[in-house]
Amino acid sequence: MTAPPDALPPPPARLSRADLAYGATVFALTLLSALPFWLTDLLPMMDYPPFLTFVRAFQDYRDPSSPFHGTYTIGWPLSPLLLPLVVMRLLAAVTSIEIAGKILLTLYAIALPAASIHLLRVLRRDRWCVLLVFPLVHSYWVSGGFFAFATAPPLLVLGLAIAVRWLDRPSPRLGAGLAAVAVALFLWHALAFAQLLLDFALLWALSRAPGPRARWRALLPAAPSLVLFAIWMATMVLAKPSGGGAPGPVAAWPPFLENAGQLLEFVGVLLPISTAYVLLFALLVLAGAAATPDRPHEAPDSPSPLARYHVPNPFAVLALANVACYLLLPSYCLGVEGINNRHPWVSALLFTFAWSLPARPVLKAGLLASTAIGSGLLLLHLCERFMAFHEETVGASRLIDRLSRGQTLLAPLDAWGATAAFPVKPLRSLQEIATVRHGGLPNHSFAGYGINIVQYVGGRNPMPGLGQNWLSHPELARFDYVLLRSPSAALLAHERIELVARDGRWALFAVRR
Repeated sequence: MTAPPDALPPPPARLSRADLAYGATVFALTLLSALPFWLTDLLPMMDYPPFLTFVRAFQDYRDPSSPFHGTYTIGWPLSPLLLPLVVMRLLAAVTSIEIAGKILLTLYAIALPAASIHLLRVLRRDRWCVLLVFPLVHSYWVSGGFFAFATAPPLLVLGLAIAVRWLDRPSPRLGAGLAAVAVALFLWHALAFAQLLLDFALLWALSRAPGPRARWRALLPAAPSLVLFAIWMATMVLAKPSGGGAPGPVAAWPPFLENAGQLLEFVGVLLPISTAYVLLFALLVLAGAAATPDRPHEAPDSPSPLARYHVPNPFAVLALANVACYLLLPSYCLGVEGINNRHPWVSALLFTFAWSLPARPVLKAGLLASTAIGSGLLLLHLCERFMAFHEETVGASRLIDRLSRGQTLLAPLDAWGATAAFPVKPLRSLQEIATVRHGGLPNHSFAGYGINIVQYVGGRNPMPGLGQNWLSHPELARFDYVLLRSPSAALLAHERIELVARDGRWALFAVRR
């Protein structure tokens, strides 16, 4: 029986020593990538609790017994963030919201290398190139807690794999698959969806088509997701629903030279060592490129689909195009912050699929060993930091557990919640963990951005949104408890709050009414 024209090359019938070494290396690095999420109660990701708050609101807003009822609502249902919220709610039905988040982060850490292996196989590139993915798993976006965008890359890579096959040999099955992934990615995160559209458009422009009709027909899989995008833009973004009219210009660009100098900061994890690791891996890549053959590895009986392109290495073009997007696109647009700075990490990921290993076995083995060892050391270092973070914050977690259903917490931490293990705002949204666990309303949330699917009813925060003047603010009484780290003697004796419990450096106070 003849294989269909879009079929992938079959796997080997028997495993060789090289297969076993490859499998063991990928398994070990994947395990190390997922392990940190389970080494601490609280995760050191600054904007992660606000997403969990969205999950709680999405779960409770129709429950008359919940404080979210009548205060939070849902906008246009087929909006970005819908899919991760639905997945999280399904997982939380059999566990807690926090455990559901850790499960989804673990699935991301497993799925990104798996999807990358699939795309490398589609491109007929050396499977060992996947080693470049592991230093990128714990990205700026993961450690920053940008949950939906950070967990979207497996879908992006899968979409690119289907797109390459679709442009090479179109079929109804591949067209439907690409359309489904594009719709799923739109419902996951709008900027991840825009990334897929950009990369697909570039691949389409660089590919050779048998004729004008075939060329335009190749764009059809993008149509369903573009229809959803247009409806969402009309109803949620351009219409400026309540709470969505963010002040300021429509778009803003950062200073060019300052922006260019920060490119590497948006690739690695939010740690002081991040830029050094990025530079180290960049040097390894450049060293390998210097000894790389002109064309990528191809199986002798299975030509690469890249032969149908106008350039020998289209994924290198995609990677460079994303660097250009970082330099040229605004940092802010239509009330959304963080537009251009998503592209450096994506560029690094795309280069994985442009990388060709040296032809000489000794050089190839040395480069792969260096990459694997460097990835392993980075991930082990992250495990140590996550464990240290747990020791620093487990007291806060235990004190939050003392709250009852519906009770509210304020946690005005100094230095934006910096810790020794993670100095960049890992606890900025700590108070929202109480919302996630006990269902009380948060001090503030991202529902104030009207383009989000979860919104305030009437566009108004039902809580006071206290800031630095919290202690003297008359609406402090809206909160049941205050959580502080290393409180001063003056705070311990203050008339408006009463010490309830201490756990290490952490102290829980009841608000006097």
